[in-house]
Amino acid sequence: MRHAAPAPTGGAPRTVLMCPGQGAYLPGALSHLRDVPSVSGTLRRVDAHSTALGGTGTPVARLLTGVGAPGPDQLLLADPLAFDLATYAAVVASATVLLDLATPPVHAVLGHSVGDLAALTVAGAITLEQGVRLLHVRDRLLRDAALPAAGLLATDMTADQAADLLRTGGLPQVRIAAHNAPAQTVLAGPDDQLAAAGRTARALGHRTTGLTSRTAYHHPLLADVHRAFRRLLRAQPVAPPTLAVYTATDARPARTPAQLRTAAAAHLTEPVAFHHTLRAMRLAGFTTYLDSGPRALLSTLAKAGLPDCTTAAPARTPVDVERIRHRLTASLR
Repeated sequence: MRHAAPAPTGGAPRTVLMCPGQGAYLPGALSHLRDVPSVSGTLRRVDAHSTALGGTGTPVARLLTGVGAPGPDQLLLADPLAFDLATYAAVVASATVLLDLATPPVHAVLGHSVGDLAALTVAGAITLEQGVRLLHVRDRLLRDAALPAAGLLATDMTADQAADLLRTGGLPQVRIAAHNAPAQTVLAGPDDQLAAAGRTARALGHRTTGLTSRTAYHHPLLADVHRAFRRLLRAQPVAPPTLAVYTATDARPARTPAQLRTAAAAHLTEPVAFHHTLRAMRLAGFTTYLDSGPRALLSTLAKAGLPDCTTAAPARTPVDVERIRHRLTASLR
């Protein structure tokens, strides 16, 4: 993986690589990249370390490069850990290709939700093996927590509209999990109250979409899991990142080991302010936003929030190296 040089100064345009979370698993997403050494090596290492830690699920290499792999909902129900590992591996593997091909180079990474773990790996703050171990431990903590059925609901509401709905709707356990774009806000909470929030939103003329999610991330329901995860992180070595690390839960870059560890756990309880972070990065001189996911999820959100900037999803499927190269050339010229 070719890491970029430090970001230029003097107002020069800068490029950020965005690392998505929950929506980044797509069956066979890397099928046309399976022979790229950095991709095959990433998948092999993820599977080897997961097996060493006692993992018994479907290998991520088969999920991401094979034929007939289960879809997101099916995989999450059957094997949540495999879903998490495949999501993480897909983003890291795609990022290795994008970093090698991007000209001008990438200067920063931006994680979204659990994509923060991929961003930290891409930036060299944690190793791929650490990322796999953290997901294994998080899986155990979530299973042991005996959480109520809960999830995430995307809406086309502004943050103010969502806040008004929650304030007046008698939904004490529903929270705003993410403000992703001017007109996209994600709600989190127990399934029954989340369903009620969805009915109210639709009655007001808004669109809602249930997200494939194991639980209500970015919610106080996970406070105990968050505390336990943070205790584990305190013992994890963190290296100085080779790229600036941003997270959608804080508009400032994470620089110190404590800040980087905080970023690794933020997706459990901290609300996402993706729109706010994007605006702060724009003011800091970032003008190009590349999505490392197999869908154009974060690039679409970035385009909605920063219409004057360049956004692209070079790794969206179907894709091979030449198509990625062409998309990067088209977007960065």
